[in-house]
Amino acid sequence: MKKILFALTASLFLLGVQAQIVAEFEGGYLSENTASNKIDIQEVGRSIHVATVEEGRVVVRRFYRGAWSEFDETPIRGINKLESLKLFAYKAVPYVFCHYDGKMSVIRAIGDKWEFVGDKQFGDGSIMNPEFDVIGEEPYIVYKDEDYEMIRMISLLDNSWYDVDLLPSKGIKSYKLASNVRGDLFMAVLDGEGIMFREVEQLIENVSEWPELTKKVKLVGTERIDDFEFIENKAYLTYSTNLGPVIMSLEDLSKKWETVAKAETTIVMGKANYNLNISEYYFYTSLSTAGIPQYLKNNKKGVWGDVTDLSTKKATVVASCEYRNIIYVAYVESATSKVMIKTIEKGEEEETETEKSK
Repeated sequence: MKKILFALTASLFLLGVQAQIVAEFEGGYLSENTASNKIDIQEVGRSIHVATVEEGRVVVRRFYRGAWSEFDETPIRGINKLESLKLFAYKAVPYVFCHYDGKMSVIRAIGDKWEFVGDKQFGDGSIMNPEFDVIGEEPYIVYKDEDYEMIRMISLLDNSWYDVDLLPSKGIKSYKLASNVRGDLFMAVLDGEGIMFREVEQLIENVSEWPELTKKVKLVGTERIDDFEFIENKAYLTYSTNLGPVIMSLEDLSKKWETVAKAETTIVMGKANYNLNISEYYFYTSLSTAGIPQYLKNNKKGVWGDVTDLSTKKATVVASCEYRNIIYVAYVESATSKVMIKTIEKGEEEETETEKSK
């Protein structure tokens, strides 16, 4: 990791006195291949991993010993239509969920060798908006079945995939999965009244019998859950109002959410590929309505920065993650269909320039 930080420090450039420092890995593209319009990036085992689909095959690269490399070829190939691609880290093991050609697959890398988890392909029907998480080496997928207007969950039992109906999808606006370090999995569901939080119980099919994380959070006029995640055992949830983002947190074992950041004046930020990263700051990344990768910073003291472009070029998709207070952003350029990796961090140069300006 020291080599990664050295490479980043060497290539940083300043966007402005009040801006963050943005740097590119090696100043160029991740590979010469063109990538599909889905991408994910995660820290796995103290190195950064990027998942793409190139020439019909899932490709996972990591930044190791100062260079990006594909450490093993994945077994998912022959993809015609890619619907969803999720990269997940469970105890330093990378998992990849892929929804393609009307089917789903999950793979993981044990000892740097990829293997299928459960059946190689599974899932039938009209699969929409799949959410993916892993607990105790067991993957979980929650999705909307449009054919039957049902929210369903697929999980493993005796190394085979099986699914259950959770609740009717009518009136459901959004849902997310999130897991804590302790090994608990939770589902957040938004309807017209607010957000319900339940602990996922694999062997209990009736969602109303799942234990509540907290009482329902009453919200009116909110159309989607932007992000739901845990840092260790502390939960964070974000949603948007007509002004902009709202961030709530929930201390471990607490029963009441606290609003930790809320837009008081209008902040216009893109809705596509919206993601929150929690580091020294709160960082949002997304695509603007024009397709420009961008970010927004909150200093955890209620002060919002400006929505800042990460590039002058349009992108088809953007994803981000955090590691040691550095935000890593991956996106696919529209013109070239190639992957670019950039970083955002607070640097000494910014602090120095800010002090001089006082």
